[in-house]
Amino acid sequence: MGSKSALAYAANNVETGVVAANSSQLIVLVYERLFDHLKIGKKELENGRYAIESFTKAHDLIQQGLVACIDYQEGGDIAQSLGAIYEWSLREIINARVTKSPQKIQEVLDVLTPLYEAWISLAPQEPIPVLQAISSSNPAKVAAAY
Repeated sequence: MGSKSALAYAANNVETGVVAANSSQLIVLVYERLFDHLKIGKKELENGRYAIESFTKAHDLIQQGLVACIDYQEGGDIAQSLGAIYEWSLREIINARVTKSPQKIQEVLDVLTPLYEAWISLAPQEPIPVLQAISSSNPAKVAAAY
């Protein structure tokens, strides 16, 4: 199977696995990809680069994967607090890019980590087989896709 065909097949399997996942598992996956991009971006900042691609992907994951999932009507104070944390994170990522501050990215990671850990405790413990197999084979390639 050619590499183009293999990538198309893998993409189809990832999509199928995502459809089979529950919402908690998907949020955990969003956090994991978000952390991947923030860590890559932090390293880039430490090396004097702007890490535009990594931070753009991180921004999109927060906006489209976390903020977009908040149900403000049903979630009450918790939803408001999560929204405020995510909006703060978006501002800090932009600020870190402008000031080239890896410390600000670390602060974002430090604030989001307990939320990620809470989602892990809420998510069903059985892994999503297709996503686990693909991500364990080449985590960098999977992170680059998101």
